[in-house]
Order: sequence, then C-alpha cells, then structure tokens
Amino acid sequence: MLERIFRVLTGFVMACLAAGFTKALFAITPAELYNLSAEQQGDRLGRLFESGLFAAVWSAVFTFPFALVAAAIGEWRRIRSWTYYALVGLAIALIGFMTQHSSELPGQPSILNNYGLTAFITAGFMAGLAYWLFGGRLAGGAPAVAAPRAEARDSKPATPAASASTRPAPKSGAQKA
Repeated sequence: MLERIFRVLTGFVMACLAAGFTKALFAITPAELYNLSAEQQGDRLGRLFESGLFAAVWSAVFTFPFALVAAAIGEWRRIRSWTYYALVGLAIALIGFMTQHSSELPGQPSILNNYGLTAFITAGFMAGLAYWLFGGRLAGGAPAVAAPRAEARDSKPATPAASASTRPAPKSGAQKA
C-alpha cells in the first residue's frame, strides 16, 4: 500500500514538473535561446528554470483534486494505458485553461488565443504521459498471476510408451496387401 502511495505521489510530482516546464518552454522558446549570446543564454536558462518551477507549483495546486480522482480511478480499475492518462491530462488542462480565461478582466490581454490553448493542451498531454511513465504504468499493483486450471494439474503428460499401449493392435495378416 505504501509503495502505491509513493508511486502515485511520484507520478503526480513528475507530471506537475512536466506541465510546468512545458508551459515555461512556450514562454521562453528554444529558438529564442539559440539566438542569444552565451551570457544571455545563461540568464534566460535561469529564468526558464524559475518559470518552470513556478508553473509546476501552480499546476500542482490547481490539479491536485482532479489528479487524485483520476489516479484513484486508475488504481481501482487497474488502468495501465497511456491513453487514459494522456486524455485525463488533456481534460485537466482544458479545465485549467477555461478557469484561467474566466478569471480575466474585460479589456485586458486574454489567454484566449491559439498559442495559449496550444500551450495548455501540450502541457496537459505531457503531464499525462509523465504520470503514466512514473505512476500509471503499474496502476493497481503487480499483475495477478493466473492459477493453473484444475484439469491441467490433474492430467499427466502423455509419454510415448503410454500412447503406444493405447493404440489398437494390428489386424490379422489376411488384410495385408
């Protein structure tokens, strides 16, 4: 039981980090980093790291109740498919996107655009995959080992000597051609 809890919490932390750094990479793009000098790259990478951790913490705060329910269902139903966790990540990301949009003030810049939506969807997908990788692949614990069937245990393997004694005796010589 403790191993399951540890696995689920590890998966949740890794999913939040994946979502946070994915969102940070939408704010400070790799193309932007590439075109900077070495000194500027160091500064931007530091800001990228800070932004990623900040976004990961906010992702954890917002998504915890949703992720807890999804993980509980996954453990209970022993769902080990990456698609379940990726779709759950997408759904939670869309809820987060709509929540963020609903909290905006009229007349202010809005998150409601293609780039913002793409950032949230990508972050949700990456978070779902990260959770599956660290927690969901083993949902429900170790797979149950099937017990051997009763008839397989009771029957003995056929040996050549045993099968020879059950063969019908050859017919008399009159039938030989």
